[in-house]
Amino acid sequence: MLLAASLALASAAALTSQTASPDLEEAAEVAHRAASSALKGQSRILFEALDIDGILERRLGPAVWRELTERQREPLRAVVRQTFLASLAPAEPGTADIAWSSARAEADGVTVFLGIRFGERSLKTRWSETRAPGGGWRIEDVTLSDPGISLARRAAEALGPRPAVPRDRSAQARREALPRLVGLGAIALAVALLRLRVRAPRERLILYLTALAPALLFAIDGFLAVRRVMAEPYVVADSFPPPPWERWVRLARETERDGRLAEADALWRQAADAGAPQGPARYERGLAARERGDAAASAREFLAALDARPPAPGAARELAVDALASGRNAEARDLLDRYTAATGPDPDTLGLQAVIEANLGAPQKALEAIRQARELVGGGARGAELEARVRARSADGAGAVAALREIPVELLDREALRSDPAFLPIATDPAWVAFLDEAPAARAHPRPTPGPGEAVR
Repeated sequence: MLLAASLALASAAALTSQTASPDLEEAAEVAHRAASSALKGQSRILFEALDIDGILERRLGPAVWRELTERQREPLRAVVRQTFLASLAPAEPGTADIAWSSARAEADGVTVFLGIRFGERSLKTRWSETRAPGGGWRIEDVTLSDPGISLARRAAEALGPRPAVPRDRSAQARREALPRLVGLGAIALAVALLRLRVRAPRERLILYLTALAPALLFAIDGFLAVRRVMAEPYVVADSFPPPPWERWVRLARETERDGRLAEADALWRQAADAGAPQGPARYERGLAARERGDAAASAREFLAALDARPPAPGAARELAVDALASGRNAEARDLLDRYTAATGPDPDTLGLQAVIEANLGAPQKALEAIRQARELVGGGARGAELEARVRARSADGAGAVAALREIPVELLDREALRSDPAFLPIATDPAWVAFLDEAPAARAHPRPTPGPGEAVR
């Protein structure tokens, strides 16, 4: 059925052309350059594109932000910069890259979806951009898609509950001026006492000049201090300690890894009481429960992660995987639709979608999902391998072989394919067995050239 539908899909694709608008392309390029620079440890491009002042203005309010001086704003900007860079930069610069990207127009701007590859792992991110007043695009926020962590919100929380408080300028001015006035009085008293002992005019002149230097320093310093106080209606915090819930989350993770689940539950509750975002926390707990084989606990945590505000969208995908494994294909499709609406497409999810649509008897939709997945990874050998894995998951041995035949012989490792668990569903399929056993020379017809660095393992 999939093979027949693929012919119809290929004919339709030849008649249509989906070209992104210039705005989408421009916004996607801004996000791509910013992310690439952060992954290389070169933060300048990211910080130039990031709307740091906008994030802070929304946190403090326009009236407060407008009253802050540049001297006061800079430490706040540093907190935002550090928050974004710490979340996006790899431990070792140059060890990560952009695996896929797509963009979607929104009512107030553009959302760019970027998949960042860290070795065998990938991180889905959502970049929210708006038009800058002077032209171009500004990045308002970056969200770690699966746990639902907004870096702009995290930066705002890192500033603490009261990053800027109103100043009593009159009282503060008096406090700043008083020690300088005392210093000036002490100098004047010292000069008056010494003048009684100094009779010669020349010596008195030397006395006055000697006292003039520290008096001027006190006066100028006092004037500048009072002027600064009067010019700064708000006091900005000089340090920004981490939120109290971070300590409880760290302890809960360590305790859970040690297998002390009852203690971990208590620590997670303390983290929640201290203000820890519940969406990411419950999602993380669901993943941990799945890893230790507790299906009931993982499902419970994923459902709680979806009900949290804000939710962790990745929980919908995990529940979709469970539903697919249990044969609940319609439920799995609904969960995946919810997931992709929040996080955008990615190759693995599109592969799952293709399997679900094929199971539901919708081969046209299944092949469209495969086509989109291949486009995301750039086509070539990587796209062909991705399609082969999807078809193998659908138990389509002939389709998996057809996809792999698009890959040049020198890039295929049949022994690696034989032991790859992704192809277990077709391990005994005659077409698959014959493909693995055939000699490379048997494939004489020409193959498309792969993209740079592409290989199949």
